[in-house]
Amino acid sequence: MLGLETQINTELKSINLWLRANKLSLNVAKTELMVISSRQKLQSLNDKTININVEGVKINQTDNSKALGLNIDENLSWKEHIHATSKKVASSIGALKRVRPFISMHTAIEIYKGLIEPHFDYCSVVWDGLSQQLSEKLQKLQNRAARVITKSSYNLLNSLNWDNLSVRRTKQKANLMYKCVNKLAPNYLCNMFTPRTLSFDLRDASQKLYLPKPRTDYLKRSFSYSGMPFPDDDFQKA
Repeated sequence: MLGLETQINTELKSINLWLRANKLSLNVAKTELMVISSRQKLQSLNDKTININVEGVKINQTDNSKALGLNIDENLSWKEHIHATSKKVASSIGALKRVRPFISMHTAIEIYKGLIEPHFDYCSVVWDGLSQQLSEKLQKLQNRAARVITKSSYNLLNSLNWDNLSVRRTKQKANLMYKCVNKLAPNYLCNMFTPRTLSFDLRDASQKLYLPKPRTDYLKRSFSYSGMPFPDDDFQKA
């Protein structure tokens, strides 16, 4: 832990010097420290303080933080993010329900797609490794929105031609994978995947990828692993 603490402080000092050289500054008040790991490993660190500072000002340690609209917690459980998203969606559904008697079904669908659906979709490729319980929590909200729109007490996703949220996230992930494989995504995403260049079957060899061996549940939930289909004729374990 001491080595990690020293390394972080050194890197922060270098960043701060670079910012000053470019007439910029680091907002220490908005800078936070978060250690991301499993609950078991974090419990073993509870009695160890990580002292990180910038020019003598200590950086506060937190167990969750918001960045670019994502609520990231120290266990990557996405519990806080789903809780925040659910509150926003529930509020919007409530507003939709109040105006629904005065608008057409078409208008209600447009309101859903403009004000509610974006919350379900935002960065879903990142947080798709959520638990079944959290996934069901979001699904209940989509079902509620469908009932409000159709003025029905039943779940009518099929009548609206909607995918459930789990399928929707899978399709979005598949779309991003297509862009990565075909070098249409940013390099930092494309470089997460390694093409399998040696193959006995030369057909579509350029589309074959090495599938990493997950040693932890974190890797299983990550885009670099979950973004690829289960091993079959087109994929091979590294």
